[in-house]
Amino acid sequence: MPNTVTAALTILKKADIETMSAGRGLPNNQNAPALPAWPLLTLLYGFPIIWALGLLQIAPIILAFVMLGYMLVRGSVRIYPALWVWGALTFWVVVCAVSLVEPTDLIAWGFRFSGVFCAGVFTLYYFNARAAITPDRLLGGLVTLWVTLVILGWGGVLFPNFRLQTPMSFIMPASILQNPLARDYMLPPLAEVQRPWGAPEAYNRPSAPFPYANSWGLAYTLLTPIMLAYLLRLRNRWAGLVVALLLSTVPAVKTSNRGMFIGLGIVVAYVLLRQLFARNWRAVAFGVGVVAVGVIGLFATGTVAEILGRQNYSDSTGGRAALYKSTWEATLQSPIVGYGTPRMEPSVGVSMGTQGYLWTLMFCFGFVGLGLFLVFLSSAVFSGLRVGTASGYWLHAVPVSCFVVLIFYSFDITQLSVLLLSSALCVRSNYYGEGL
Repeated sequence: MPNTVTAALTILKKADIETMSAGRGLPNNQNAPALPAWPLLTLLYGFPIIWALGLLQIAPIILAFVMLGYMLVRGSVRIYPALWVWGALTFWVVVCAVSLVEPTDLIAWGFRFSGVFCAGVFTLYYFNARAAITPDRLLGGLVTLWVTLVILGWGGVLFPNFRLQTPMSFIMPASILQNPLARDYMLPPLAEVQRPWGAPEAYNRPSAPFPYANSWGLAYTLLTPIMLAYLLRLRNRWAGLVVALLLSTVPAVKTSNRGMFIGLGIVVAYVLLRQLFARNWRAVAFGVGVVAVGVIGLFATGTVAEILGRQNYSDSTGGRAALYKSTWEATLQSPIVGYGTPRMEPSVGVSMGTQGYLWTLMFCFGFVGLGLFLVFLSSAVFSGLRVGTASGYWLHAVPVSCFVVLIFYSFDITQLSVLLLSSALCVRSNYYGEGL
């Protein structure tokens, strides 16, 4: 933690930082040396390898410090207003470490801090790497994440009990691998196999490259609009992505994620609304037709019945309601700095500060942390409103949908990075006229 804070403060002190405002035109630092593309593109295009090596929680931190180093050496760092809010959130997460009680709490706190810290660094780097990382290169990297998600999702459908033996699993001490979360990252499963009491058969819910099916559902919600934005920008070779989109529906359905369908519904509704305001009647008619076919298909294939049927054996809705009530009441006892990390609620059997990023922010970092995140999200949405293309609409729908999905889905490094980078694509395009 001290090294992280020191590096960030050094950037603030020594780099030539300037806050950008919409409409200011091109930057005056055109003679500054270009930031290399490889650190951010390695993270995105190399995502499948990073997962297979068991480095999904380690590589992003290393690459974040590499990017900080490059920005420090180059200087002339430019920051748009929403990122100052994210910087304040990062600082507040550090402040909330005062609430930690046990030494082991530091590990759980560090896991959440690294997500906030790394996502902010990646976004700042992209915003300042105009010469090396074009919007299409970044979109291609994010689509690599989506393709990886779909391929591993199919792995979860076909081989639900398989675990990958990563190189990191041979290096880590046995004591660390005894921790369930650490074990799931070092020996990642392809699916979350659940068999609630009374269920006639197990529910095999694809989860890779993440430990939990809900994390897969959130990533699919965030990355699918990005894939569609990329598809609309392709001049050729788009047929493969269309096929991949159709194939992706199988693992998506198998996750039984109600929140995923809600999030995607918000995305589609927002894009249709923007097309309606733009008077693109053909796009609206086509979109309504696709939605109608999709809804009919969900009912006709029994998908809706399967998802609702799981509730007969697992009352996740009632359990979440009880957990949220306990989380709210506990937060009122420490409303400013929260508790730093989730804590077990014995009456529910689940930790408070989980089952949704809204509750994580509120419980772990108080109402101040939650407020800063919501201000950032609002600022990101407002800053990106000027996108005027179909691709831009899909990208801008990502932060819009997060106002709802953050209630019941938890964000880690990957999901936070996708959220911030999709927002930065819209914002940077508005500042520099990059065509979104």
